[in-house]
Amino acid sequence: MQIIEVKNQLVSTIALIDDENKILIGRRPVGKAFENLWEFPGGKVRKNETVEQALIRETKEEINIDLGKNCIAPLAFSTYKSENINIIILLFISRKWNLNPICKVHTELRWVKANNFNKYNMPPANKLLVTSLQDLLL
Repeated sequence: MQIIEVKNQLVSTIALIDDENKILIGRRPVGKAFENLWEFPGGKVRKNETVEQALIRETKEEINIDLGKNCIAPLAFSTYKSENINIIILLFISRKWNLNPICKVHTELRWVKANNFNKYNMPPANKLLVTSLQDLLL
């Protein structure tokens, strides 16, 4: 019997919440896994990086905002098994950041009310995260 090693991949994501309780989501680019699906900004945690450091770095790279470590709070997590990788998605929330989000990686950004998330096709692991946001905001 062959033993297949399964790796864990941490992913830090953020739900930016504006003054109208709308949340920012981005459409994944073509050619990437889950292309054209909507997601929360963020990305993979690198070796020797904390989940907060990864989130701050990824949001700067993806949507050009500056997040402060003191302005993010953990909300929920979910998991997804993809071939030989267990993906663990951590969702943080923030109501405070510097600079306006701009599209650098996504094909589109959109501010969405929590009760409208069912109109946006998202990767499977995001469904639990959406439920946590809806519980918080509705």
